[in-house]
Amino acid sequence: MDVHYWNQFAHEYDQLVIDAFTYHHGNTLARQIAQVASKQKDVADFGCGPGKLLPFLAPKFRKAYGYDFAENLLHIASERCKDLSNVELIHADLSRPVTHLPLVDVAISLNAAIMPEAKIRLAFLKGMVSRLKAGGHLILNVPSVESLLYSASREAEWRRKMALSAAEYQEFTYANCLTEPHLMAQGILRRGGALTKHYLKEELIVLIRQTLRLDLLDILKTEYDWKTELEVERELRGIRGPRPWDWLVIARAR
Repeated sequence: MDVHYWNQFAHEYDQLVIDAFTYHHGNTLARQIAQVASKQKDVADFGCGPGKLLPFLAPKFRKAYGYDFAENLLHIASERCKDLSNVELIHADLSRPVTHLPLVDVAISLNAAIMPEAKIRLAFLKGMVSRLKAGGHLILNVPSVESLLYSASREAEWRRKMALSAAEYQEFTYANCLTEPHLMAQGILRRGGALTKHYLKEELIVLIRQTLRLDLLDILKTEYDWKTELEVERELRGIRGPRPWDWLVIARAR
């Protein structure tokens, strides 16, 4: 994880990063949080970034923690949460042992488990699960392989309907997300020019049940408007049907 990059990028985060809390379509995430929220419970946002989720969590829980490894992002989060007495921000490299972090009833991670390096990513996930109390809930939001390929196919279809030749619509179809075969086989695709881990639904089932040893309660779609995928306004009017999505995993510690 490149802490220098994220520290430099911190003041542009809100404008350039499409996060699941701000840009999602519908209330899937909020509903799932509401189902596990309680003023007798503590919650932690693993990879909280500039703290956009914390003001939403603070009134619903006894204590809300925010963890991140980029100090500049935590500084922005501190300003955002300065009037919230039950929010605590902690600087932590979540790819390293996190036994110093408190146990919580609910652990939330929104598109933070996206590191292309499997060893680092698994350390992040296992560390987060290790901070869950028995019976505690994990709410994990991650990018979807299926959605990215679906979006590319819808773009190709739309460009074909614009009466472009096969060669033209293939040339103009956005395919910068694609990587070398050995990376694609691992779900490593490009987003915003950066190598980013994406997940298959079936992969998440195996990850939650066998690797993290949690009880899987549900896997839902967190949908986004098409403008998060396509930049040309006139194209958006021609897109109908299912929207692009992330996967939202709901699991419980045994």
